[in-house]
Amino acid sequence: MSKKKIISSAIIGNIVEYYDFGIYAVFAEIIGKLFFPNFSEYIQLMFSFAIFAIGFFMRPLGGVVFGHIGDIFGRKIALTISIVGMGMSTLCIGIMPAYAQIGVLAPILLTIIRMFQGLCIGGEGAGSAIFIIEHFEEKKVGLIGSIIMASNIAGTLLALVVGISIDYFIKIDDFTWRYGFLLGGIMGFIGLYMRKKTTETPVFEEMKLKRKMAKLPIIVVLKEKWQNILIIASFASVATSSTYMLRGFFNVYFTEIINLPKNDSLYIVAFALTTVIVALPFFGYLADRIGYKKYIYSVIFIFIILILPIFKNIIDNFNDIKSIYFSIFFLGILVASIVAPYYPFAIKFFNPELRYSGIALSWNMGNALFGGTTPIISTFLVMKIGYVAPAYYLMFTAGLFLVTSFLNRKFLAEH
Repeated sequence: MSKKKIISSAIIGNIVEYYDFGIYAVFAEIIGKLFFPNFSEYIQLMFSFAIFAIGFFMRPLGGVVFGHIGDIFGRKIALTISIVGMGMSTLCIGIMPAYAQIGVLAPILLTIIRMFQGLCIGGEGAGSAIFIIEHFEEKKVGLIGSIIMASNIAGTLLALVVGISIDYFIKIDDFTWRYGFLLGGIMGFIGLYMRKKTTETPVFEEMKLKRKMAKLPIIVVLKEKWQNILIIASFASVATSSTYMLRGFFNVYFTEIINLPKNDSLYIVAFALTTVIVALPFFGYLADRIGYKKYIYSVIFIFIILILPIFKNIIDNFNDIKSIYFSIFFLGILVASIVAPYYPFAIKFFNPELRYSGIALSWNMGNALFGGTTPIISTFLVMKIGYVAPAYYLMFTAGLFLVTSFLNRKFLAEH
């Protein structure tokens, strides 16, 4: 199978799964109103974001499940099962009744389906990165890893574009929001077709031939690679909190908190995500040239220094749409610089026989603790501290990675 087809199949599947997982954030406001109608708008939003976060709490379990499948039965099988489960669950959200039809059962079912989505996405991001990088035999892994990360965000951008299109052509209302989820279910079948056409990675085939697979890779990872998990999960914390600030929180931040028009908010977030996607390959290439460790710690310090002034500029000039776009552009550049080297940096910490389990667990731990909780924590902090509070949250996650690295500096020096 040609390298181009391998990349395209993995990337398309990745876009589809992250669309399915991210479309919820686009319609979080209307979902809150329909599934929690008896509460105030603020509580509706908090409940909606809580269900959004619950999906993330299932991601570490998904990482364990799909990591085991990927390390024992193959990367391709894990990714195929993942996309089937995601497509089915997204379709279910699109057709399920709301509170007005079935009462309290509606939010309960929504929570269960969202949990299943979280389980399925737990095997996707890390799995698709491993799949492509192993096919390329670790050549230009920074650039390749950044392209995979870009496809993750492209899935969210596609969800946003669908939301903009629905609102522009037919207006988002109590029924039309379902179109976004129904489309996701249909795209899941397209992604499945693409995945079935791929071939297994040479690395896994060699493992299979030499019978190098661990019986229970997750147990080995937890016993012998716990420091690896701490470092990679802490890096995932800053990577996912910064991306989900854009992907999951900013749409509500601009409309509900800063009171920008809905269309302006959607366009600004789309611009931010586009900036990240375009910038990612450049930073991936740069990380390849500089070296991952030196690159990562440099951009982390820059991130901590610049993130607060960027948020302050947004707040101080919220009536000037050009100034907001200016700030968002630089925020997108910062986010891209942080997340670009994640996958290649993580892959070097785990041997092939433990790779899927180790990276999937680490990545999804960071996602669960800090990525999926970004919208609800940021909303709470804004209400308690002020409009710039989300910047403090991002500075905290970046600082957490630095502290974790310092405490494990001897281990890092050996890897």
